[in-house]
Amino acid sequence: MKKHVSFFEKHIKPKFRKDTNTVIGETMIALAYPSLIIIGPPPFFEDAVIDVKKEGLNIEPDKYSLFQFLVENPEFCKIAIESYSGLFKLWHEFISAEGDD
Repeated sequence: MKKHVSFFEKHIKPKFRKDTNTVIGETMIALAYPSLIIIGPPPFFEDAVIDVKKEGLNIEPDKYSLFQFLVENPEFCKIAIESYSGLFKLWHEFISAEGDD
């Protein structure tokens, strides 16, 4: 699971780590708690919506960074990567560059 967090650490630039959304490759990821919304590039804008609700966790809209959420809840990193083909492709490139499978 640590590798999955490392993927987001590599792809979310420090200056954007306080934002509620980011773009990795051509894929936008937004934290709209209790969901992660993943939107692919035009012209099709294929998307995925992932339920990330956790009992006892209340997040106001636009008040919690995507990066912080993923670091604190690493179990959702893998789910996000595997739920969208564009991220999954970048994940394989990342792993290949790291020398792991």
